[in-house]
Amino acid sequence: MHQARSVLPWRAGLAVLLLGLLAGLPAGAQLRLPRPTGYVNDFANVIPAEQEAQITRIVDEVRAKSGGEIVVVTLPSLQGRPASEVALQIGREWRIGRAGEPGDAARNTGAVVLVSMEDRKWRIETGLGTNTFITAGEAGRIGREYMVPRLGQGDVGGGIHLAVQALAQEYAERFGFQLTGEAPGLRQPARGPSSGGGGGGRLLFYVIAILIIFSLFGRGGG
Repeated sequence: MHQARSVLPWRAGLAVLLLGLLAGLPAGAQLRLPRPTGYVNDFANVIPAEQEAQITRIVDEVRAKSGGEIVVVTLPSLQGRPASEVALQIGREWRIGRAGEPGDAARNTGAVVLVSMEDRKWRIETGLGTNTFITAGEAGRIGREYMVPRLGQGDVGGGIHLAVQALAQEYAERFGFQLTGEAPGLRQPARGPSSGGGGGGRLLFYVIAILIIFSLFGRGGG
């Protein structure tokens, strides 16, 4: 009985120690990323060669005219990790986004377009500099509107192509250059009030104007 009492606490302490060591492992150790092969990294082998060439052309044009870096990554699996964490890990480990001095408009203007096949997950992650003109909400909208429908049809390369083209247009507007060529199926969606569209603002203006008119008439009648 004395021996049993001495062994059990030791085993419990060992279990606690192992759990602590596992919890202390860095996030990057849970998923080893392959080495980048370029700006289009099709590790899941799902992008046809022709579409990969088209995507590469867009990425190269954005980098040449603005310094911004758009990196595409397809993975077979995220190994249980959230797409947002993996996209951030890619951005940090691969150092996506040009370095520069404070005040440089092109500093840290990177973006990661991530698609995982087995998990059926995707993510568009933007760098600190890119966040000034492509917000997280806008990146999500681009993914949902342009990439998700094609992914659902099994056209992974086509969905990524459209998403990259939409991102490239945001870079072109921010840095004042024209993109060459067109992506079939890409359209400029109507922007909501959060992105500076005028429809919601005009409606609010009319509502306020009507309230003011009723208020003035009410005061006159009193």
